[in-house]
Amino acid sequence: MSEAPSTGGGEPAQARQLRPQGRRTLSRLVEAAITVFDQRGYHAARVDDIVKLADTSHGTFYLYFSSKEDLFRALVADVTEEMRQLADDLPAITSKRQGYEELREWLGRFYDLYRHYHPVIRAWTESNSQSAELAREGALVLRRFIHQLVRRVREIEPAPVGDPEVAALAMVSMVERASFYSVVGLVAADREALVDALAGILHVGLFGGRRR
Repeated sequence: MSEAPSTGGGEPAQARQLRPQGRRTLSRLVEAAITVFDQRGYHAARVDDIVKLADTSHGTFYLYFSSKEDLFRALVADVTEEMRQLADDLPAITSKRQGYEELREWLGRFYDLYRHYHPVIRAWTESNSQSAELAREGALVLRRFIHQLVRRVREIEPAPVGDPEVAALAMVSMVERASFYSVVGLVAADREALVDALAGILHVGLFGGRRR
């Protein structure tokens, strides 16, 4: 996965064709926003903080976003699209060693995406109780991951689990929370150790793999 977020921008940016320099400025603003949201939290973050970190002006900011909220919605759209793409990229997973390696690579991509966007995801989660639209978007992303896992599990004969949908829900929830705890430092687990553990659990639990 690319470390740079997509550059769709907010309402003002979407109304015109951006040139390469404009896309670079937009990317700087988005990256600055992610950093500021991480340092101050979304609600305490100010446009002033974002433009200072991006080394640009308020006037430039409003060429790309109508407000901090507009920027946040654009970031949520970025995360949603990257999550959907990641879900769709889940390959067929066999119970063999190759299946484990492919699953581990996919989980590594999930972790890296989460590490990059976790300030946005945290703010998104906090906003779900106040915005039905954001809550619905989050539920759709979750269902996309569950659907893809269930699809891949059902490709295996004989079926390794009795209820793939319940098992997939449990596994997706575990992967998401474990990644969150590691990324924000609530548990002492580095990327490689966590991805190894998650890959082993999912490979055995969902795809009939052998304990390693």
